[in-house]
Amino acid sequence: MLAQLTGDPTVVDQFAGKISYVPDPPEQAGVADPETTEALVDEVVTALSAARPDNALAFDDPALFAKIAPLALGTEVGPEYVGLLLEQGGFHPSQPVLPRTAKLPTDFKVTIIGAGIAGMAAALECAAAGIAYEIIDRNDEVGGTWYTAVYPGIGVDTPSAYYSLSRDINGDWSSYYPQGGEYQAYLVSVADKNGLRSHTRFNTEVEALWWDDERSQWRIQTVGADGQRQIDYANVVIPAAGYLNRPRWPELEGRESFAGISIHSAEWDPELDLSGKKVAIIGAGCTAVQIVDACVDQVEHLTVFQRQPHWVAPRKRLTDDVPEQRRWLNTHIPFYANWNRLKSFWGTADNNFPVIIRDPDWATDHLSISPANDVLLQMCLEYIDRVFGADSELAKKVTPDFAPYGKRIIRDPGGYYTALAKPHVDVEAAEPAYVNESGIVTQDGRQIELDVIIYATGYYLDFLSTIDIRGRDGVKLAEVWGDSPSAYRGGTVPGFPNLFISSAPNYSPGHGAGHNFGVEVMVHYVMECLQLMALRNAATIEVKPEAFANYVREIDDAMAGTVWCHTPTAHTYYRSGGGRIVTAFPFRLIDVWNSHRTPIEEDYTLR
Repeated sequence: MLAQLTGDPTVVDQFAGKISYVPDPPEQAGVADPETTEALVDEVVTALSAARPDNALAFDDPALFAKIAPLALGTEVGPEYVGLLLEQGGFHPSQPVLPRTAKLPTDFKVTIIGAGIAGMAAALECAAAGIAYEIIDRNDEVGGTWYTAVYPGIGVDTPSAYYSLSRDINGDWSSYYPQGGEYQAYLVSVADKNGLRSHTRFNTEVEALWWDDERSQWRIQTVGADGQRQIDYANVVIPAAGYLNRPRWPELEGRESFAGISIHSAEWDPELDLSGKKVAIIGAGCTAVQIVDACVDQVEHLTVFQRQPHWVAPRKRLTDDVPEQRRWLNTHIPFYANWNRLKSFWGTADNNFPVIIRDPDWATDHLSISPANDVLLQMCLEYIDRVFGADSELAKKVTPDFAPYGKRIIRDPGGYYTALAKPHVDVEAAEPAYVNESGIVTQDGRQIELDVIIYATGYYLDFLSTIDIRGRDGVKLAEVWGDSPSAYRGGTVPGFPNLFISSAPNYSPGHGAGHNFGVEVMVHYVMECLQLMALRNAATIEVKPEAFANYVREIDDAMAGTVWCHTPTAHTYYRSGGGRIVTAFPFRLIDVWNSHRTPIEEDYTLR
C-alpha cells in the first residue's frame, strides 16, 4: 500500500526481505519485527498526509502493481494474472477491449430480468456504457436470494472481504462470513447509491420472451401483482434470475397429513418460534447446516434426517467477528479494503484448482482424487474425529464415501458438528420412511413425535424453465435444452439472438472465488458483444451452431477430468437430469477471465 500511495516502487525492495507470512485463512498475513513495523507505519502516515503523486493510486502502469502484488499477497503472481487482479481488487473497472468508437442507436434498450447481484451488476455496466436499461423483478425489493431467503442462520459462505462487486467494495463487514441480512443491506446500499430503483419494475413476473424477427427485438410479456399483463419490447434481454428459485419438496408419503407445522427453508416464516419444540430437519446441505447451528439451543429435541453426508470443513478462526481495528482500517485508509479484498480472492481462487482435478494414478487406490484433494480430505476427517471420536457411530454417519468437492463442500458456521453431538440431537443416516399425523416414521419403523418438520431439501435446477422463451421460428429454449442445458460464451445459444443468460449453464466457479466473479466476467463479455454490434452497425448478434457445439464439447472434455465426474455416489445439484455437470466450469478462473475478454467475431452471425 505504501508503494501505491507514493508511486515509489523502491519501497518494495526496501521492505521485501523484512516481511514473512503466516496463514490467516483464507489468505496469507504479512508480519515483521517491531522495528520494521514501526518504520512502515511511520512512512504510511507520512504518505497519507502528503499530496498524491501522479503515478500513485490508480495503477495506470501495471508494472507497479506487478511489483507490489507478490509482497502484498505473500506468493508469486504470474504475469497472466495482473489484469485480472487489478480488476478483482477494484483498482480499476473492467477494461474495455474493443474500441469505443461507435455507439448503439439512441433507442437501443436492454431489459434485465432479476434484481439480485447479477442483475444489478448488469445494470451498473449498462449505466456506465450509457445504454438504456430496465430491470424487472418479481419481488418488491432488490437482492434476489438474499432478500427472499430468511431462514435462521442464513449466511454467506464466501469470505465477505471478497463477496461484493469490485466497483463497490464494502470494507465494514461485521463478520468474515456475515449473515444474509447484512449482505442484503449491502445490495440495498448499492441500489440506493446508483439509482437503480428508478430503473426497476418491482412486483412483476416475466412470463414469456418471444423473439420478433421482423422487429429484431424481444417481445416481453409480464404480469404485475394486480394480475394485469403487459407487453414490452427490448433489443437485448439479460436473464439474471439465477437457477435455484423453486423450492423442491420431497416426494414423501404422508407429507400432507402432518398435523404440526411443515415449512420449507426457502419459504421461511420469520414469525415461527422453534423454542421448546420437537423439530425434525430433512437435509444435510449448507442450508440445513446453518439452520441446525442457529436453532439447536432453542429446541427441546432435534432430529436430523441426512440422506447423504457432506464434507464439512472446520472454521479456521475462533470467531468470525471482524476485529474493530480491521474495520477501521478498511473504512479509513485508502485502498486498504481493496488489498484486503484481493488477498481474500487470491486465497480462494486458482490456488484451489488442483483440488478438483483428478490424478488417475492417485485416484486408483484413494478415496480422494489427488494429493491436493487428499489434504482437504484429511483436514475434514481430522475434524470429524476431533468432534465425534474416531470410529464412533456419529463419526461413521457423517463421513461421506466420495472425494471432497464431489458435492459442494460446506463450511461449518461454528457449531454444526458440535450440535450433532448434543444429547438432545439425533442423526438419522437415511431419509424418512413416511410422514404421518404425529410426525415421522423412520426406515426401521420407529415413530418420532414432532411439532415442526423443516424441509431443507433444496431447489429445482431451473435454467429459465419457468419462462416461456421462444427464439427464431418459435423454437422453445426448453425443448432445445431438454435435460442437458448448455451455452456458449456470454450465455448465448444458437437460434436465440440478443439473449445473454447471466446465470447460464457452466458459468459458476466450482473451486474458488464466488458467484460475484462469474457475474462480473459475464457482464464484461456482454458489454463487449454490444460494442461489437455498435461497431458493425448490427441489430442482432447470434452465436453460430458450430462455435456453440465446439465450446460445449471443450467444457465436457475438460469436465471429464474433474472430481464431479469421478464421484458417482455423490448426489449433487451440479448434475442435470441427463447426468451432465451443468453448473460449474472446469477451468481455472484466469482461463475463464481471459476467454471472456472480448467476443471472437467469426463465432457469431451479426445482422
